[in-house]
Amino acid sequence: MPLEEALKVVERDVRAAGISGTLRMILPDWDSMGLAWVEFQGICHGNGLGPGTEALGCVADATQDVVVEATWKMWPVCPVHDRGLSTEPEDGIAVWRCTGGGTHTVAPVGELLPERR
Repeated sequence: MPLEEALKVVERDVRAAGISGTLRMILPDWDSMGLAWVEFQGICHGNGLGPGTEALGCVADATQDVVVEATWKMWPVCPVHDRGLSTEPEDGIAVWRCTGGGTHTVAPVGELLPERR
């Protein structure tokens, strides 16, 4: 899966949390290694993504880094335990996993349910 396509999948989870703002993949001039970076609201944070990157999980991780840095809030959050989620591979797909109250899978990346407010 190309990085741009992976970002569109991850963006569904960002929007499900009610987070708005510009989210895009960039190739900045300042990165001498030619890596792609996830940018949110003009901020790049975390690690760049190179060729051969396992796209969906790595893009989800990079998006999480930059959204948390920009908003100063944990994202995404387990709806049961109110703890941050991390991405892990499960049966060949990237999933959001919670470690609160015993490790459990919350949803595949791109399929988080809208947060209740």
